[in-house]
Amino acid sequence: MKEKHYQDADNQMRKLEETKRLKSVEDKQVSSEVFDNKTLQVLYKLAKQGYLKSLNGVISTGKEANVFLGIDDDDKEVAVKIYRVVTLDFKKIKEYIAGDPRFKSHGNNTRQIITAWTQKEFKNLSRLYKLGLNVPEPYTANENVLVMEYLEHSPDDASAAPPLSKIKLDNAGEVFEEIIDFMDVAYNEAQLVHGDLSRYNILYSHGHPYVIDVSQATLTSHPSSMQLLDRDIENIVYDSKKFNLNLTFDYIKNRIVRKE
Repeated sequence: MKEKHYQDADNQMRKLEETKRLKSVEDKQVSSEVFDNKTLQVLYKLAKQGYLKSLNGVISTGKEANVFLGIDDDDKEVAVKIYRVVTLDFKKIKEYIAGDPRFKSHGNNTRQIITAWTQKEFKNLSRLYKLGLNVPEPYTANENVLVMEYLEHSPDDASAAPPLSKIKLDNAGEVFEEIIDFMDVAYNEAQLVHGDLSRYNILYSHGHPYVIDVSQATLTSHPSSMQLLDRDIENIVYDSKKFNLNLTFDYIKNRIVRKE
């Protein structure tokens, strides 16, 4: 029985190796950067654990990570975020981790740093998700790979949920009120500040905003937390104007940082 389990895992890994092949020359370069031998070993472990049966294409690409559409052992779609070791800004990452008491310093060991960074996103997502906030449900994290809920656009459109930067909104007022509510609960109950919140990392799924990319989110006890919160508010004020809203910095901050 155990032998069959490992044969199944081997088959899953072959599928992963087949489906990771990308089409264009640029994608081939990305593929070599993303799917290094160490990352393939991590994907193999996830396949053995049932989290991942195949990768079926790229959802998004970025300087720090790529997100792929995956299928787990239950044939359920999942989002697979793979941090790209060669392009990560380790100086920035070390600063964020150093200010977070949940993580130990890892010196200059790049694999340990990237593992801590991935775990930081997993823990932040878990913290927010448990409070009922709109973030992808995190399933597991192993080294530089994070597996989480796949967010579709709508019940009638199974494509990946788009960021607010790429859509028009008929209910912009409601959406931005939800974003402010998110910031409020994240700050006051989860004790977290996103630190890089904008229309580029807020997805629109089933008519509601979902916040992603929370690896850099910091505890409110972090010495830079208020500065980061102010930056988030400024971004949301700026983004709201793109949807013909007139939100102000003071209005949002007073909603979040309530005077005793």
